[in-house]
Amino acid sequence: MAMRKRRARRRTLRSPIRRRSRRRTTRKRSAKPSSAGSKIYSVVKNASGYLAFASQLTAKDYSVLNNQASYKNEDIATKAKIFANIAMGRLTGITPFKNGNMYGSETTPFTINPSGMVNKFTGLGIAGLIYKNLPMKQLPQKSKVGAVSKRLLLGGALGGLFDAPSSSSTTMASSPKVLGTHMTGIQQQNRSATLMTGQYAESADSTGGSF
Repeated sequence: MAMRKRRARRRTLRSPIRRRSRRRTTRKRSAKPSSAGSKIYSVVKNASGYLAFASQLTAKDYSVLNNQASYKNEDIATKAKIFANIAMGRLTGITPFKNGNMYGSETTPFTINPSGMVNKFTGLGIAGLIYKNLPMKQLPQKSKVGAVSKRLLLGGALGGLFDAPSSSSTTMASSPKVLGTHMTGIQQQNRSATLMTGQYAESADSTGGSF
């Protein structure tokens, strides 16, 4: 009788433990799709602000560069140096890479453009925040849209603030690899931008880094 009572007690103690373990496994299985979706959302949320900032900051420079067939054939390392020159030049006036064919990016100046804060990224950010604050509970993913929209708004505004002024955008005058007196399209754009900000110096007009 004593042995039977002990076995009965063990069964009663094991049954709730088994039920808990089964519940945990079912919860883990059901949580897999949501965790994958949350990971994708976190990546998009964290990257959206940086992408908006970098895209808006360099938009006018790349509109000139992408018209050049020779730039499209450059290797990734050269393109990374050009991007660093453009980004750091717009933000600080300092361009770290000057050797080789940098397509005029080595002359990128520091620029301020308050009107550039009104752009497609800030527009998307404002639209997303309006969506989030609509008094309709049935709308899906309101909080997530709002979080991404805040980052788009901030990144687009900062990138537009340091972007080149709109009137400084010019067309390509000559190939950056041609030796002569003509400036590249990027250098023309940079000269016009520095003139607008009152920081232009004749030494910044050099084409030495393009050869």
